[in-house]
Amino acid sequence: MYNCFSKLANRYFSQDLSTEVRNYNGMHLIATVGMLLSTVLIRIYFPTARSFFVAIAMAAFALYTLYIGNSTKKYEFHAIVFSCVLNIVFFPMIYFEYGSLSYCIPVYFIFGLIYNILLLSKRYAVILTALDLLCYIILIYAGEVQMSLAINLKEDDLRDYMAVFVGIVVTSVCCGAAIRIRMSLNEMEEENLEKLHAEALKAYVNMDIFLVNMSHEIRTPMNAIIGTVDLLLEQDVNDHVKEYVYNILNSSNALLSLTDEVMDLSKTGSQEISIKNVRFDLSTLLMEIINMASVRLMDSHVKLYVDIDENLPKYLFGDGPRLRQVFINILNNAVKYTKKGQINLKVYAKDNGPDELILIAEVEDTGVGIKSEDIPHLFDVYKRIDLTEDGLSAVEGTGLGLAICKEIIDKMKGTINVKSSYHVGSLFSFSVPMQADDKETIVDIGNPDVFSVLLYIQSDSERSMITGSLDKLRVYYEIADDKRSFESSIVSNNYSHIFVSSQLYYGDMRFLEKELTRENLVIISDLNELITVNKIGFVLTRPVHMLNIASVLTNRETAYAREVINRGHFTCEDASILVVDDNLTNLNVASGILKKYGASVMTALSGRECLDILRKQHFDIIFLDYMMPEMNGIDVLEAIRDMKDQRAASTPVVALTANVINGAREMFLEAGFDEFISKPIELDRIERCLKTLLPKELMVYSNE
Repeated sequence: MYNCFSKLANRYFSQDLSTEVRNYNGMHLIATVGMLLSTVLIRIYFPTARSFFVAIAMAAFALYTLYIGNSTKKYEFHAIVFSCVLNIVFFPMIYFEYGSLSYCIPVYFIFGLIYNILLLSKRYAVILTALDLLCYIILIYAGEVQMSLAINLKEDDLRDYMAVFVGIVVTSVCCGAAIRIRMSLNEMEEENLEKLHAEALKAYVNMDIFLVNMSHEIRTPMNAIIGTVDLLLEQDVNDHVKEYVYNILNSSNALLSLTDEVMDLSKTGSQEISIKNVRFDLSTLLMEIINMASVRLMDSHVKLYVDIDENLPKYLFGDGPRLRQVFINILNNAVKYTKKGQINLKVYAKDNGPDELILIAEVEDTGVGIKSEDIPHLFDVYKRIDLTEDGLSAVEGTGLGLAICKEIIDKMKGTINVKSSYHVGSLFSFSVPMQADDKETIVDIGNPDVFSVLLYIQSDSERSMITGSLDKLRVYYEIADDKRSFESSIVSNNYSHIFVSSQLYYGDMRFLEKELTRENLVIISDLNELITVNKIGFVLTRPVHMLNIASVLTNRETAYAREVINRGHFTCEDASILVVDDNLTNLNVASGILKKYGASVMTALSGRECLDILRKQHFDIIFLDYMMPEMNGIDVLEAIRDMKDQRAASTPVVALTANVINGAREMFLEAGFDEFISKPIELDRIERCLKTLLPKELMVYSNE
């Protein structure tokens, strides 16, 4: 018996059921008990078979609606049916059975009202309550007419009181139980909400801790990779090696962008994504994102084409890193979901007032496309479109990128849109208001009349892109359609640059080596293609666009991953610097960077070793890692500031950390650090710290 009741309770009142369902089941269980209680009282005070069977039938109907409602999941429909039968059929029958006693009407109405309020939606509760009220008004009138026509009817006061007593007892018990159950359900719901809130808060805290640790663990080795690559780029290596080094740097930056995307998870949930307004170089930003996409397309059959408006300003005011993140996320999606065809990137602007513009970017692909019903959910957090039927179920990523893009664009007061045709392709576009820094355009080649270009390009689409870029630069060019016209043009005319596809170059390599004297040879190749050039020239990797064409024309080094800045305009040979990090590779990277400036560098692998060294030797600046065993960076800093030797205690200390969560800089500065550098270490940040924190007498500037 106990097991039977336990199973029924678990079926109809399980915690897995919603509050509304448990409330429905409770009300019908109460109605069943109420009807059974009525049968007992009716049998005692009014031994009429008709009333007894009516109450029994109503109890059975309450059980039936309990069962059928749970079976069909149509709870409100069956609640409406039960309310109509209860208030319009059962109560009127009892009313006339007890002699049309008006005293019972308020009691019945209260029970029906509570049932409607607790179980039905607002609209149906109002409608049925009004219907019940109208029904009871009609009953009272009909009852009075019946009393006036019944000449021989003798009023039995005792029966009247007993009828009212029965109605009050049954209604009070049922209503009290219903309200008690509702209160219990509310209390349970509040407890569950508090429990869920506590669990969510705990999960949120754990997520933040995980993200901080993950950021540190990823950025620490990435610091070593990127720092080593930076040092390698400073060496005298040939163009082939330098190209491979740039590819390493490019892939490393792509991994860092993925790390930043995951780090933004916590900011998205807590609305902490902040937008800065600083000056940035748009040409450098575009070169970075184009080359990152090129690396990802290196082994695919997809072509990337770039169209950049020549009237775009070179420098803008806004949040360059955030804008870069949006570009990368959208381009990465195009790369992931496009297995053949092409991807087109178009960047242009519209005027938006004096010194203001609307920067517009469009990324169009020939990928799998998006179903119309999935488009509204593209920007939902963690939403991944089901593409199993297209063979793309294992696409990498968190499903977080577009949600972050949407939030960043919203913060920038811009818009982001998508158009797509399934199995045809997609077009993602976004626009953001920006302020131009000055009138300098994104490319400047000086006087275009000094250039003349001969094109010998295999692909029609690539030739069209190159001629379009040369038109924007207002550079004169000629096109050779075949080998004969190409060789004839070189013999007959003088050109400043000759652009040749790598495939065509090998077919005419000997002729070019013999005939070219002053012309600049530019070989266009794929990123992973090894080119052997015997004559002095350039290797221009695809995609070819206005920015890297301008770099070639002006004889500037093409930035494959990021702008290469000429550094080393000063030395600090008399400076003494201490670098503290528990990672030996990071120590070597930091030391190698600092030694470029001629400084004397000492290293320590722990906080305790750092303190021991400081007790014996003075330094002009300390670069201190934060995440170290035994003593973290803040503990070490406090110990340094508490030293009795005031010279050691006042040494400038720069925090080195892979912790890049929002507010990290403010946290370290408040802790007492003089400056903050995030990993991977950038040469510009190191140089800025040296210029700012080293004594001026230690700085020796070159004539440059």
